[in-house]
Amino acid sequence: MPLALVDIVVVSFNTRDLLTSCLHSIDRCTTEAHHVIVVDNASTDGTQAWLQTLQGSQLTVIFNAVNRGYAAACNQGIRAGSSPFILLANSDIRMTAGWLAPLLTCMEADEQIAVVGPKLIDLRGRITGAGIVGTLTDHRPRGNHEVDGPAIFGEPEDCFSVCGAAYLIRRTNLETLGYFDERYFFYFEETDYSQNARSRGYRVVYCPDSRIIHIGGRSDGDHVKLRGWFETSRKLFLEKWTQGDDSCGEETLPDDD
Repeated sequence: MPLALVDIVVVSFNTRDLLTSCLHSIDRCTTEAHHVIVVDNASTDGTQAWLQTLQGSQLTVIFNAVNRGYAAACNQGIRAGSSPFILLANSDIRMTAGWLAPLLTCMEADEQIAVVGPKLIDLRGRITGAGIVGTLTDHRPRGNHEVDGPAIFGEPEDCFSVCGAAYLIRRTNLETLGYFDERYFFYFEETDYSQNARSRGYRVVYCPDSRIIHIGGRSDGDHVKLRGWFETSRKLFLEKWTQGDDSCGEETLPDDD
């Protein structure tokens, strides 16, 4: 097997059907040398038994006995690989033909680029991710649920952050930026990493030449629990980066559909 260029780290929790589609799309649509690492956060829907049948030279699976949260699972996957680039991915994405090359081209254009993210589109052709813009206390995704078109957010741009559903980073930057902050159980872990990168002079870039389907399904449909995680992570982010300044703009929990 050729040396992998990219480690694709997919975190899963009770999303067997979505994970199946995600892994199949990676296999069909990724021509570059890559290695897939799945980190399962103690799924109880049969995902773990199914993954045990798939392990092989091109797929590494890490089974957690408890749900360690998204940031911690990402770090496990990062440490399990060795490729120069790492794509951190949700299980509810599907790759499209030629998705990876534009992300790598963008990343390699400037060594100061630490993070690159694609344009994310749902199954209805609506935008679910076109870069996140704003300030520390008031930031939001662009084009949320706007019908996609070639001229809509069609140019690469530096952004506050990009959506964590498909989030490309460099392994060499781990020496200076570190890993994901594991205090974030769910939400804001990628926003925190992007802020860390930008605070150290690195760039975070949205790359619309890469398009990935983002279905938007959730592994936990308990909206009260999701809201709790969101608010806890939001508070941590603000305290960490504004020294306790909690004045902030209105932020909304992403829609379920």
